[in-house]
Amino acid sequence: MKHTRILALFLALQLATGCKSDFLDRAAVTQQQDEDIFTSFVMTDQVVNNLYRRIRGPYTYLGGYSMSSGTDESKDASTWMGSMSFNNGSWSGNNNPIGNTWREGYVAIRQANTLLAGIEKYKTPDDANNPGFLQNRIGEVYFLRAYYLADLMRQFGGVLIVNRVLEQTDMEGLNQPRSSYDACLQQVIADCDEAYKRVAASYPSNQVGRVTKGTCLALKARMMLYSASPLWAIAGKTGFRPDISSNATASDPEKWKKAADAAKAVIDLNYTLEPTLKDRQEMYKSRTLQSNEVIWVRMRESNQDYDRYLFPYGSNGWSGASPTQNLVDDYEMANGLPISDPASGYDPARPYENREPRFYSDITYNGSTWKGRKIETYAGGKDEQSTATDRTRTGYSNRKLADENITIGQGQGRDIHGVIFRLGEFYLNYAEALNEYDPGNADILKYVNLIRKRAGAKELPAGLTQAQMRQRIRNERRIELAFENHRFWDVRRWKIAENTEKTIYGMKPVLDANAPGGFRYERFKVEDRLWRNAMYVLPITTDETLRNPNLVQNEGW
Repeated sequence: MKHTRILALFLALQLATGCKSDFLDRAAVTQQQDEDIFTSFVMTDQVVNNLYRRIRGPYTYLGGYSMSSGTDESKDASTWMGSMSFNNGSWSGNNNPIGNTWREGYVAIRQANTLLAGIEKYKTPDDANNPGFLQNRIGEVYFLRAYYLADLMRQFGGVLIVNRVLEQTDMEGLNQPRSSYDACLQQVIADCDEAYKRVAASYPSNQVGRVTKGTCLALKARMMLYSASPLWAIAGKTGFRPDISSNATASDPEKWKKAADAAKAVIDLNYTLEPTLKDRQEMYKSRTLQSNEVIWVRMRESNQDYDRYLFPYGSNGWSGASPTQNLVDDYEMANGLPISDPASGYDPARPYENREPRFYSDITYNGSTWKGRKIETYAGGKDEQSTATDRTRTGYSNRKLADENITIGQGQGRDIHGVIFRLGEFYLNYAEALNEYDPGNADILKYVNLIRKRAGAKELPAGLTQAQMRQRIRNERRIELAFENHRFWDVRRWKIAENTEKTIYGMKPVLDANAPGGFRYERFKVEDRLWRNAMYVLPITTDETLRNPNLVQNEGW
């Protein structure tokens, strides 16, 4: 009981970061309490586990809900959700829809630093029953410190590098300026390398979610891709702010090469794609997470409430993250051509016929089957498209991440495990980076087509130009990684958000006995979204900039 109270106090004090006088201040945790924790493997292990729990899952990153509705992927039905602030432009340093993630990130980094220092100072013993577990945990802490730093980077750009425990009197550390983006990247890489030396290649099924060697390589590869992308390719070398101009052509071939090599290192591990599209769909709903495509997950990210959030109104859902017509239009036809191609065979009167297979696995639309019934988004239907509470705003619902086997309101529940890294992403990361520094390399087409083949989509042809392949790779990411917390960051690192984050459309089915299938389909504007180029990065919380006189706010905020 004494140890339980000490541990609870320790963890509570890690959270106490409200003002400079208590910023990362653990003064109340005495040396004796530190010793009680760090001379026990069991208690140290519990602190490590707590560090995992600070991870924001990919599906509920935006205050418990989907980041996709802060992009052109989807639209939330409820006006109180954080995505609304992103879309109407009302967010600021005093109103970040995601929350005070700056503070959250540095609380987590503080905890990681405290763990590393305490383990070293008090010579924490290994697990007597499992020799080597202590080194595993040290490696996990190094990785998690890197992960929290990387998460800050993708939001804010270059941030503060804090790799020691800062005390209240350490004014130099507390008031340090921001480091360049690339300097932060090097810190992430260094911590991932330290982690890689210590963590296991895999763990037993009852340890799913722990950091593995593959997880370390995956974070490095993703962040190297971000660093090579136009937003940071040049600006990140010496600066902490991105290039938010409208020039989306900044490039550094050496960065792209490093990104390609890092992605290939992940591919060369022992992960494999789920063999079919159906298997891929089950991966998102798995309660056991025994998937060889999954590299790392946020365990128990959410529960049945997330299904309620996604379900259509007629199934007691909230119609959250309803796919936009913008996204639907980017699903190709079964012949592999975009609907804008006159040769595609797309018929606006029959908009849902002959689309590629992922459309049917990801999107619920008027007339599609859901839980044994037909979806009815027409006026007067069970799932009517309207602006009423919990009704789809776009005429669609999110099928990809919802579990059709759940019945809302009947006490059924499930733990939702958020997939942070999976092999499919790194096929596309590799192809993207390779196309930028070695266009025409046979591996580009190979790895894009492996994703398409698994999906049942027609393979891309040979002979595409670099620009054509770039566009196809970007669209492939849009479809394959839809709703997985990639789009928000992708349109920013590519510097195309000023073009994508504008008008959002939906589709209204109108009963018409003379139309094919009895419905006439009318495309309509859902809303105009506000965009400023300052929105390529997030604003640091204003209170944080007031505490540290050297902490410069991002441009335009």
